[in-house]
Amino acid sequence: MEGRLASAVVAVVCIFWTVGAAGQESAPMGLVDDWSTKHIIFTNGGSPEAEARAQRDPRHLQHWLRRSAYLFRGIPARERGESEHDWFGQEFRRPRPDRLKTDWAMSLGGTGGMPIGESPAKFTFNATGVLTFPASCTNDFAVYVINANAAAGTQANIVAFNNLYTGTTSSSCPNGPQSPVTTNRTTPTFMWSYAVGSGPVVLSPVLSLDGKKVAFVEAAPAGGASFHVLTWVAGQGTNATTGAVAPGAGGSSVTSLAYTNTTVAGCAASSSANNDSSPYVDYANDVAYVGAGNGRLYRIKGVFQSAPVLDYCVTTVAGRALTSPVYDPVSGKVFVSDGQVVYAYTPGATSFTAAGSITVAGTAGSIILSPIVDSTNGFVYVFSSHNAGNTNSIVSQMPASLASKVDAAIGPITTGFILDGAFDNKYFANGPAAGSLYACGTQAGAATKPSLYTLTFAATKIMNITPAMSDNRNITTVANPASTCSPLLEYFDGTNDRLFVGVGTSGATTGANLVTAWNINTRITLTTATPTSTAINQFGGTSGFSIDNNSTAFQAASIYLGTLASSATASCGPNLFCAVKLTQSGLQ
Repeated sequence: MEGRLASAVVAVVCIFWTVGAAGQESAPMGLVDDWSTKHIIFTNGGSPEAEARAQRDPRHLQHWLRRSAYLFRGIPARERGESEHDWFGQEFRRPRPDRLKTDWAMSLGGTGGMPIGESPAKFTFNATGVLTFPASCTNDFAVYVINANAAAGTQANIVAFNNLYTGTTSSSCPNGPQSPVTTNRTTPTFMWSYAVGSGPVVLSPVLSLDGKKVAFVEAAPAGGASFHVLTWVAGQGTNATTGAVAPGAGGSSVTSLAYTNTTVAGCAASSSANNDSSPYVDYANDVAYVGAGNGRLYRIKGVFQSAPVLDYCVTTVAGRALTSPVYDPVSGKVFVSDGQVVYAYTPGATSFTAAGSITVAGTAGSIILSPIVDSTNGFVYVFSSHNAGNTNSIVSQMPASLASKVDAAIGPITTGFILDGAFDNKYFANGPAAGSLYACGTQAGAATKPSLYTLTFAATKIMNITPAMSDNRNITTVANPASTCSPLLEYFDGTNDRLFVGVGTSGATTGANLVTAWNINTRITLTTATPTSTAINQFGGTSGFSIDNNSTAFQAASIYLGTLASSATASCGPNLFCAVKLTQSGLQ
């Protein structure tokens, strides 16, 4: 079995290092992790037809690389008490006891940071991680947006860090010349810091597959939401405030499209803002799908390969803000919600065609984040603060046809946010019937307080309406705080499957401002179950997460997030919002 596995991995590695016409090796394939990574998923066990359609989408290969990253670390030797080596003879660091800790925190300024529910974007230069071990300090980077009005020399609204793999106790990144290495860093470097336009950026960024461009939305400049594509240059800008610059010099540039204020097929110009819908990029066709506060779904072409141009749009319900959309390569549909109803549209040459809709919630604005689409099995999931009868917070599962739905209650209705859950590795490896879905709902009798739920599936792949675990309150370390969960994150490192949950409150109850890590190798069913480790002082709670390498190099297996509130004792400085990196699993 191990021989077949190693042969398969070698074959995959060969795909990424190909010989061009001039006999030169091409660059390795990069790996992108952003908000959309968690919203279009692929599992084992798909039909040949579904697999063939999915494989036309670069996201399918990116998904496989992310889920299979542990294969590239070689055959584990830790069980034999030996040191591990990769196929190039380089020794791995041995894992230390499991713990979740803050490696660094960098200031995003005192006005705003990463918004709630949104995620940084992480670019890894080499997707396999074996040919440039350890991960690249220079070429790997994380992008954060900032919810603050932008002005060069005063405040950035989008920044990036490299030299990521650093920490207070160990580091893989040098503080001096690359050769010889003199001292190790304890903090990353601002790779660039830009003030793009003048407004805040409150939605998640999306990277091109080569990492050279970033697409994002400026929420509400004069004249309506603006879709930006930034071509960055390393070294421009030195911090998030006084060192921010405007792009346009030294090779950097930005192309902008006031997409809501453009007349196009299906829609007249509108000055609508967009505070709710991050762009989703269909890499195979170089188009983006994005919503706005006017209830319209837009298709933008020429995103990364030329210049963005508005193609066409469609109105769902006028005046209802749309969530982020998701394009499914298997069904060929775009799924989006207006906060109450889930819609499907089929994009054509010149317009969208309606492909179904279903009402999930009895109250508008109940669904905050994008649908999660299981492309392989043909299901759509949404997380909602209200069901159709306004009695419970729910997870709702529906087929891609949107012809029906199944709801599982995850506590009473709430005026707060119910954000995304996460599937375990068994769901990805063996399909829904074998897997679990974890969600952060509300506590029985306390609708403003969060708790953890475990959902399961029948042999038919249909979600069971009764959770396997209800109301586990151990996601915080203080008794019953009123707080909000981040979107959940799951990651399988080849040995352990882990779930990460951020919880926070705007008040001074510091015990609620933390991230908890849970081992989910075995499905959690007990309400008394506890996390394996915590990272404290994430003030206000956390944004969504992005994750990077499956690596045993010092500090090279990490989680990236932003804090939602400033504090006099914030880890990045007094009264500042922070960009934070946490150790994934105790690897130093």
